[in-house]
Amino acid sequence: MNTEVPTDTVTANQNWVIVPRESAEEMGIASWLLRSDDLWTPSPDEILKLEEKLPEYLSQNSMVLFHQPPVWERLGEYQRQYIGFERDGKQMIYANYFCDNMGKNWREDLVIVEDGGDCYFQVEYDVKSGLFSKLLVNGES
Repeated sequence: MNTEVPTDTVTANQNWVIVPRESAEEMGIASWLLRSDDLWTPSPDEILKLEEKLPEYLSQNSMVLFHQPPVWERLGEYQRQYIGFERDGKQMIYANYFCDNMGKNWREDLVIVEDGGDCYFQVEYDVKSGLFSKLLVNGES
């Protein structure tokens, strides 16, 4: 499995990176991570809409978050990776958040970590409805 993001990655902000469809395909993550073979490249505007709605969603799901201050108040400390995919005809964005990149070049390598608590979490976002789903917060070790 190759989790390296080629250097043609679209960067829209110093804290986040959009993984282009071609790069996500090369990484081979579609079937095992996203359970979808239909990938697409999100736009910076779509990411900004996701980011705007994320703090409220996290605060409504605070029972799976562990530390204080709460994650939604510390989002500026997180780096992010975004991958577009389709599920059931819907355009979705997989968002990977992490406060420690574990020494990886996170702009070029997908950051996947076991444990680590709410320093690492992932969520899916439906572009059309603006709704989040599948919030996954890493366990504590």
